[in-house]
Amino acid sequence: MSYLTRAMKSKDPRYARIARYLGRRRNVPEEAPDEEDDLKYTRRLYHEVVGKRPYHGWDVDELLEKIEAADES
Repeated sequence: MSYLTRAMKSKDPRYARIARYLGRRRNVPEEAPDEEDDLKYTRRLYHEVVGKRPYHGWDVDELLEKIEAADES
């Protein structure tokens, strides 16, 4: 293991910036997966429609069902 390898495992963003300058990348993806983005969007939509924050255990399908039920009533 080199110093840079150990430093890249650190959560400090300065090491990631240095590694990019040296032409190396971190193994951790910088963007969240699309599924997580869909969940965040659906939670925000639920909050706008219903007026309450959603339960954290609900997935996207369950949230969409609750939004549709709220729109019908």
